[in-house]
Amino acid sequence: MRAHPALEALRLAGRGFDVVFPPCCVLCASTLDPGAVPVCATCWHRLPRILPPRCDRCGATSLTPAESGGCAACARSALGRLRAAAAFRLEAGAARVVRELKYRGWAALAGGMGAAMKEPALRLMGGETFQPAPTTLVPVPVTRARLRERGFNQAQLLAEPLGATLGHPVRAVLERLPGRRPQAGLGRSARKVNVRGRVRASAGPEAGRPKAALLVDDVVTTGATAAACARALTEAGWRPLGVVSFARAWRSLEP
Repeated sequence: MRAHPALEALRLAGRGFDVVFPPCCVLCASTLDPGAVPVCATCWHRLPRILPPRCDRCGATSLTPAESGGCAACARSALGRLRAAAAFRLEAGAARVVRELKYRGWAALAGGMGAAMKEPALRLMGGETFQPAPTTLVPVPVTRARLRERGFNQAQLLAEPLGATLGHPVRAVLERLPGRRPQAGLGRSARKVNVRGRVRASAGPEAGRPKAALLVDDVVTTGATAAACARALTEAGWRPLGVVSFARAWRSLEP
């Protein structure tokens, strides 16, 4: 599987930088070995994982049985029937790691972040105890303006190592049109309206290839963007299994 060009360029730049300056942990600044993911083992262990019991639908911590059809948090999200799972809560060190990748372009984080998403991805694919069926990983898209501004799509950077870990292909088949406003800072209802009709699929499943698709993103907040992506995939002939993310914003789930 060929890595995204932006990810490869940033990796090469990082290797050259490590020769002059030893890499350090982005959370505690401790010195690391060259080429290591820039989060030390201690800080990584302290990241706020989402542990069982979890809602089978939205992935939130919940005591509600899976067969009940969802938990209280499901009713407050914009996911609808789309399932979601994440590795960490968007708090403390996990929030800092997301910011370092997303806003500071620290691409060396992507490998470790993507690998950490394997377990929640397998839950959505139904493969915790057996080999999951062939699935295409689809990064949640950013607008062209955002791509020009940052030089990369953070969801694509995470999908590449996750796909390599799972052994599944990655296809960027979704396109995002600019909304009226950026999603960041908007409430649940406003996010849903802002993204409505602004995601489309450029291609459907190839003949003889798997139709199952798993959305990949860095963070799920209200779920409005993921739901819009799932609708676009469905209209193009895909079968969305859910959305997996590195972190889940818990404030969006509060009353």
